[in-house]
Parts: sequence; structure tokens; C-alpha cells
Amino acid sequence: MAFAGKGLLALIWLLLVPAFAGALFFRKDETPTWIDCLLAGYLFLFSLSELLILPMMYFRLPLHVLVVSYGVLTGICALAGAVRLARSGRFSLQRPCAGRAADIGQSRQTVQPSRPGLIGLLRGSSPFLWAALAVIACQLAIVFLAAHFDADDALYVAAGTTATETDSIFYIDAYTGTPDRWLSNRYALSPFPIFLAVISRLCGGLHAAVTAHTIFPPIFLICVYSVMYRLAQKWFEGDRDAQGIFLFLTAMLSWFSAYSVYNTGSFQMLRLWQGKAVLAAFLLPLIYYLSVSIILERQTRYSWALLFMANLAGCLLTSMGIILTPLMTGLFLLLGLLRHRSVKQLFAGIACCLPSLVLGAVYLFLMM
Repeated sequence: MAFAGKGLLALIWLLLVPAFAGALFFRKDETPTWIDCLLAGYLFLFSLSELLILPMMYFRLPLHVLVVSYGVLTGICALAGAVRLARSGRFSLQRPCAGRAADIGQSRQTVQPSRPGLIGLLRGSSPFLWAALAVIACQLAIVFLAAHFDADDALYVAAGTTATETDSIFYIDAYTGTPDRWLSNRYALSPFPIFLAVISRLCGGLHAAVTAHTIFPPIFLICVYSVMYRLAQKWFEGDRDAQGIFLFLTAMLSWFSAYSVYNTGSFQMLRLWQGKAVLAAFLLPLIYYLSVSIILERQTRYSWALLFMANLAGCLLTSMGIILTPLMTGLFLLLGLLRHRSVKQLFAGIACCLPSLVLGAVYLFLMM
């Protein structure tokens, strides 16, 4: 029963809290789906964690101060988002069908008039989507029940465990158990193991290794396929069969990607609790989706704040995120400049990259 209670807390902090908090980043006249809210919520949680951890680590504050601060702030935002959704009554389980329909000659199954609620969503889905969901459900069961143990856990999981046991923030070396400033200098700017420690404390003291190997993979896998589904809707708008086929092929390719330990599918299926795996499988595809929507297509339903938080979230996950997130955003800024000739848009995009640029300069200074 104790473990079941901790599992319930994990679902609250890792699914309900981000889903409700993410609703705050959409306009009041928009109809956010639960996928949009969940993805925006995780960008908020990751970016908030980065903003809280760095100063507290610098001033050597104990971990419990960070846990209380994170819990209070995210709890307030989730409550505010829930109240906003309840008052507006605009929360939807499926994406609004306000866009263009698929061409009749190119689509085997056109968009039907939307039916309200979950029943309408299920009735209007494609059999290929059901096949994709079945594969994804198997993957969720596998990553939950059959944990993989990776050599990098000797640092990443051990650092989170050390933080929870010593009530410190990147001050005790996970290898030796002694204070070590070298470890802080190298990994301080991307303290994803501390995020693991915070979630472990919030889940009733669930062990950090259990949180990493059992809780994080299925939760983050849901986020990964949520992004893939959004990309399918963008690339195959109105064609639900094509969307289901894309999601099914994506799931199968990820499942059979173990021919190498360095590709995205392998990272996704084997070690999704590590920050670099979350970056490769979840955040970079999400930045691609947001960049196309905000910069190239100028969709007002997504704000620039989401792109700003995405770059800040990349800094939390891994030091590679400090480099890759502004590179991807900058590439789309150049494409947007060529397409729209908007200097205002260019400066807005540069502002979104500022966290990565600043922390990248600090990282180079620390490693000198």
C-alpha cells in the first residue's frame, strides 16, 4: 500500500500537475487539448527547475528547500490552470478541427464532424491509430516492468540518490561521498539528477533509483509519443489513416532500434530517465514542432514563451542541450527570416535563445 500511494503521488506530480499548469500558457479564447497542456506543462516544469536549482546550488541550500519551493510553485500553477480550465469550459480531448480538411483525392478517410467527449474521439479514430496505441501500450509495460540498467547510472542516478540521502544539491560527489566542487563545475548547469531527487522526495520519499528506472520511462514515453502525434497531425492534416500509420511506424522503428546504442530509438527505449535521452527523444522533436508552428507558420495558439521555456529546459537536461537547442531554434529563425522578412520575429527568437547562450558562455568559462 505504501508503494501504491507513492505511485499515486508520482501520477499526480508527473501527469496531473504538468497538464493543469500547461493550460496557463494558452490564450483564454483558445481550446487547448490535453496533449498541448501536458507538453507545455513539462516545458514549464523543466524550465522552472533550472531557474530554482542553479541559485540554490550556488548558495549551498539544502535539498528540502528546493523541494518545498518547487512543490509550492508548481502546485499553485496547477491549481490556477485547473481553475482557468473549469471556468472557461474549453478543455478538449482532441484537437479542434478549425483547419483545412484533407483533399478528397489524397485522403482515404476525411475528417468527420467532431463529436463531443471521449466517445467521439474514439469513434472517429483510425484502425491504424489503434494499432499504434497497442504497440505503445506494450512499450509502456516493458519500460515499466523491465528496467534497463545503464553504466551512466553510476553518475546520474547516483547523483540523485546522493542528493536525497545527504539533503544537498550537487555538493557531495556520488562516487566518493565527499564534497567535490569539480563535479559541480562540470554538471552544475544541467542538474537533471537534482530534478530526479526533487520528484523522489515529492513522491513520498520514493527511492531515486526506483523513480528513475520505473516511474520516469513510461511518463516520458507518453510525452514522446504525444509529440509524435502532434507532428503526425501537422504533416498529415485531416488524414487520420496517415496519422495512425505514421505513429505506428514511429513506434515500431523505435522498438527495433537496438542495432546501435547511439541512436534516438535506443536512447528512448533503454534509458529514457537520463537527461540526454529526454533531450533526443522528446525535447528536440518538440522544439522542431514549436519552431515550425511559431516561426514558419505563425500560429498564434502557441506563444513565444513556449519556445523560450523549451530552450531553458534543454539546459536542464544535459550540457548538449545548451548547444543543440539554440542551434535548432536559430536554424528556423533563419528560415523564418527568409520567408517572412520579419526583424521583430528574429529578435523574439534570439530572446528565446538567451538562456542557452548565457549558460553556454558560463559553461565555457567554468571548463577553462
